[in-house]
Amino acid sequence: MTLVSKSLMPDIFFLPEWGKIYARQEKGEHEVFDFATDYGQVSYQFVVRPIPIDVGGVRYYDTITPFGPCGPVTIRCADGRRAELAASFDAAFQEYCNDHNIVSEYVRFNTWVKNTEDFENIYSLDNRGISTCIDLTVDDYFMDEFTSKTRGQVRRALKNNVEIEYDYTGSTVGEFHRLYEIMAKRNDIPDHYRFSKELLAESFSLLEGKQFIVYAKYNGNYISGSLYAHHGDLLHYHLTANDPDFFHVAGNSLVLNEGCRWGVEHGMKHVHLGGSTGEELYRFKRGFTKTEPLDILTGKKIRNETIYKLLSDYQLSRGDVENPNYFPLYRG
Repeated sequence: MTLVSKSLMPDIFFLPEWGKIYARQEKGEHEVFDFATDYGQVSYQFVVRPIPIDVGGVRYYDTITPFGPCGPVTIRCADGRRAELAASFDAAFQEYCNDHNIVSEYVRFNTWVKNTEDFENIYSLDNRGISTCIDLTVDDYFMDEFTSKTRGQVRRALKNNVEIEYDYTGSTVGEFHRLYEIMAKRNDIPDHYRFSKELLAESFSLLEGKQFIVYAKYNGNYISGSLYAHHGDLLHYHLTANDPDFFHVAGNSLVLNEGCRWGVEHGMKHVHLGGSTGEELYRFKRGFTKTEPLDILTGKKIRNETIYKLLSDYQLSRGDVENPNYFPLYRG
């Protein structure tokens, strides 16, 4: 295996530092599988999770990609050999799975890098919705991408004397986490998708220079904040937090406008807003872009059919499967 230079990674979610931080949300160990031949190279980071079911004293595992869209990605490939490279990668990773008792894998593919195109014949793909993004290459994102209603919200925030503050070091993570917890409780975000203050603080250390927080302040109070992450020419509206008591001053709209302004000044081509968990959030995000959304795709693959069936049948026989459509089934 040949380690891949960070500069060759197409997005922040493929960086090993990202994987190390967010792997803990999946309660497993972070791993990177770098596969290289004379005609190409693939990098793949994932989390190895122990399966909590005893099978004759043998411990089995499955894999999932860390929080955020990544999956296997082609780093380089000779012309006309991408399908061959993907097949060779798949065969090598199958050997890895055999050697490490890995039963199945679940992949959150990258929506804008579109790495599904190289691996669509290897994984069974599911569409999990759409992801919105703002095109910063237009002449004027404020006029060309924002709707008139959204422009009005930004102007309202300015009229209300909402101020902007940046944090590039994570010194205010405690304040951001306070706002984040308010939002998480209001929207009933499951514990699995809620991040601790400690994790966010560590992310500023491991991803130094690749993320920052933009705050909106009103009468001296922090009322809204967004954690932006970036790598190459891609900027991500990664996490956001708001105090609903101050929605009327439109601080969250000003924060997103400020992220776009920063992106333009620093040569970013897009601000990716991600998916939406509800209609209200979707309408808010769509107000900032006229660019067509992209599909959110996930992949799944069974690496050991015999053990997968044994585990699934066992859980079904015990009545421990609440969702028969879940993958892997034995975790449903």
